[in-house]
Amino acid sequence: MISILSTLQNFGLFQPLKTLFHGLSNSYEYSENGVLRYTENPKCIDCGSIMNQNGYNIITKRHIGSIKVGKYLCPICNTIHHTDVSFWKEQNGLITEVMGKLLMCLKNGGDSYRRMAQISGFILPFKKSTMFSKFSEIVELTESTPSIPQGKIAILNFDEEYLKIAGKWRYRLTLLNYKTKIPIAEKVVKNLTNEIIRDFLKSSFNPAPYEKIFVVTDLKPGYKEILKSLFGEKLIHQYCIFHLYQLICKEFSKSSSLSEFLLQYKLMNIFYDYEMEVLQIEKKVHEEKKLNELDKKELKCWIKIQKEELYAYFFNSRNNDSKKLRDPVEAYYKMLQVAEEYDELPVNIQKRIDMIDDSILNFLAYRSIPDAPATNNAIEGYFSVTTNPILKRQMKTIEGAERSIKSYAIERTSHYLIKKGTEKVTPQITLLELIIPLRILGNPI
Repeated sequence: MISILSTLQNFGLFQPLKTLFHGLSNSYEYSENGVLRYTENPKCIDCGSIMNQNGYNIITKRHIGSIKVGKYLCPICNTIHHTDVSFWKEQNGLITEVMGKLLMCLKNGGDSYRRMAQISGFILPFKKSTMFSKFSEIVELTESTPSIPQGKIAILNFDEEYLKIAGKWRYRLTLLNYKTKIPIAEKVVKNLTNEIIRDFLKSSFNPAPYEKIFVVTDLKPGYKEILKSLFGEKLIHQYCIFHLYQLICKEFSKSSSLSEFLLQYKLMNIFYDYEMEVLQIEKKVHEEKKLNELDKKELKCWIKIQKEELYAYFFNSRNNDSKKLRDPVEAYYKMLQVAEEYDELPVNIQKRIDMIDDSILNFLAYRSIPDAPATNNAIEGYFSVTTNPILKRQMKTIEGAERSIKSYAIERTSHYLIKKGTEKVTPQITLLELIIPLRILGNPI
């Protein structure tokens, strides 16, 4: 163990220095004057003569600390040698690593580089430009581990997100592991074509180890052909029902009549159990038909009040059993019920029913795999936190966007490993524990 020579004044600093010098051989000593030397004068590497002590040099790391390093001079060939302080570089490396994790945490929370510099000023002062270069360096050096699905069945979510970078639309492609909610691969591209999507998926995922590949996408027409060409007979393609419901809701205005409101919920009742909502709306529709004597303005106000009451009732009546996905046979039967009035329905609603009928197997694919999702909500939730409005405004280049996205993916992976129990919740040593010993080294009492 290294010898630490102390006085009564600086004896209280013994423990922090002991931690810093842990692992060094007993050939070192730290004098009461704060100089780190060898316990015995070393031999000259050129002529082999015993060297003499020749004062010390000071090594300084800005904002962190300094150390007095013993200097030796050979009396024969005048070669100069210094005490080996490799531990100093290792300690600074640990500080950089922990500081990098702090910067990533702040950036993922939406802080700007100026704000990060202000916060860092309470620990280690850095300029905004330094924060940018430090953050970029840490993200580049940190490897993002892709979350490869385990087992014989791969359940994947794929989607793209529109990002406006420097006034131009760019596109973020993400392939997500549904079970871990961690990305397998992500990329920001300038153009969005079927060829670019196919190349991204082909380079990101190897289908060979799997017997079945379950993929959830939105309703973009090109996806079916792309996925079929990549995964062949292994593919089970699920269309996102949430995206379907978004399209259904867009077909009806907020000021629609209760009869149209009922039709909207009947369409939504195909795949999810909205039976209770449909029954309540039907009661209101019967009341609406009796109010033909009201003028348009009064009827509009009455409908608005009824809808507010219905929404309040729906909210208060929700429980764990509501909104359950239907069995395939039951869902198909519900679609046929809605289609019974096909000829009387508006043209836009007829097109929606035709779309559901043509792709019914893709909407019901979730029943072919246990615990498979019927929506792309996993990836939508991932998008909402990785590129929230604050982060989107900070993205100025594609490289910067990919850097921010990678930073959050690293943090999300770390949280998953902590939850799984393969990684510790807190770092082994804090930033203050790393910095304080280095500050003491250059300023002994």
